[in-house]
Amino acid sequence: MGAGKIISELFFPSDIKCIICGDDLPEKSRYGVCDRCKMSYNNKFCLRCGRAMKNMADYCDRCQSEAPPFDIARAPFVYEGDVRTLVHRMKFGSAKYLAPFMAQYMADCYFESGFRADLVTFVPMHPKRIKRRGYNQAEKIAAALSALIDVPLFPTLERIKATKELAKMKRKERAEEIEGAFALRESDRSVKGRNIVIVDDVFTSGATSGECVRALKKAKCGKVMVLTFATARIKPLLY
Repeated sequence: MGAGKIISELFFPSDIKCIICGDDLPEKSRYGVCDRCKMSYNNKFCLRCGRAMKNMADYCDRCQSEAPPFDIARAPFVYEGDVRTLVHRMKFGSAKYLAPFMAQYMADCYFESGFRADLVTFVPMHPKRIKRRGYNQAEKIAAALSALIDVPLFPTLERIKATKELAKMKRKERAEEIEGAFALRESDRSVKGRNIVIVDDVFTSGATSGECVRALKKAKCGKVMVLTFATARIKPLLY
């Protein structure tokens, strides 16, 4: 087997099954999803934070009233249905094999956005949580994305504060809990003036990624893009 064939089989095995339903794929696929399975594409979104929207506005109410710390955030999918299942499988089910497939969708999103980065980084986990889970899913996805878009990967940040689980917290609670949780690694002070992509699995309130961006901005980096596999859908305001 030649080198090209080995690399192809490594990322896109010929006997791969659909990553959603488990059925055999009729042929090799960069995405690993059969024609019968559908995922919620993020087709209508806020042009700044990237969260899914249903109205015709360009920007969500939050971004219109308060600009986020990052320059742009994007995600190919909405965090619901089978997309949510894949994220949970990757995060809690030891399904590290999903990283290249998730990164492929994110690479397409990256190129479609027109953003051009000098380096790829990721949202770090606290050492205690990595010890329990065994790996950081954001790092796995970022490594696969780095190879696809041909931009070097650097672990520029470290988590210096062990936070509580954010999933069930409201936006204000998330922001308070995550404040001061990240710092720039001493060995990676070379972010000054460089455009950066921060990778994570899901964008919900933006509290976590926003705090990462603030840590990078202190080092006077260039523009920052937050790129995730999925994003939250904005809930309509009830009056």
